[in-house]
Amino acid sequence: MKRLIFSGIFLLITAATYAVVQVSQKPQEKCITVVYDSSRKLEDALKVFEQFREFKRIFVEMNGYSSGQLERCQANFIMNTEFDNRVPKRLIEDFLSSRQNVVWMGYNIWSLGEQLNSKLGLRYMGSFSKVSFDRCIFFYHGRSTHCSHPGLSMHPETIPTNETKVEIMAETRIRGRELTPYLVRSKNLYYLADVNFGNVFQDFLSEFVGASPGKKILRVQTVAGPG
Repeated sequence: MKRLIFSGIFLLITAATYAVVQVSQKPQEKCITVVYDSSRKLEDALKVFEQFREFKRIFVEMNGYSSGQLERCQANFIMNTEFDNRVPKRLIEDFLSSRQNVVWMGYNIWSLGEQLNSKLGLRYMGSFSKVSFDRCIFFYHGRSTHCSHPGLSMHPETIPTNETKVEIMAETRIRGRELTPYLVRSKNLYYLADVNFGNVFQDFLSEFVGASPGKKILRVQTVAGPG
């Protein structure tokens, strides 16, 4: 009788252990989170991310953001279209501590304070008006292209402070000014100095998300070089 009881307990423990292993090995949900501060550019974002049909697409209004939401998906975007808008502290903290890939887009990168320098290796210098996006050129992957979408009206300007922390993936020249970082990376954290879904963003997008889009991505076309 004791042997039967012991055997039953052993089987229950074995089954419970197997169940725990099965849960822990469950693959992460394939999803994309977009945190946005206003409806500006939201329709464009919906169209762009619609390409990735195998991914669940989650759109979160910034003021309704809850701590930890950036950890749910492997690809995350924070769209800042309102200049000097107050970004919730919980979102800033999650961006800085996230283990997932996160792109901060557009304005309010200065909300990071000293962490912009210590975490991303950048310093915010100010913002200037683009006036006309026709006088804007991107330099990306050794190629160059005219800006194909207007994006935001102001361009935040940053400079690298620590080349071991930050990788400049793309630069831009606007109205004949000096080249300024446009897309940068520090490990899993990215900064894109616009909310612009044109050529550079789409060329970068499928690699960042880690999936093939449902339609052909626009490729960067060569124009006059930076000299």
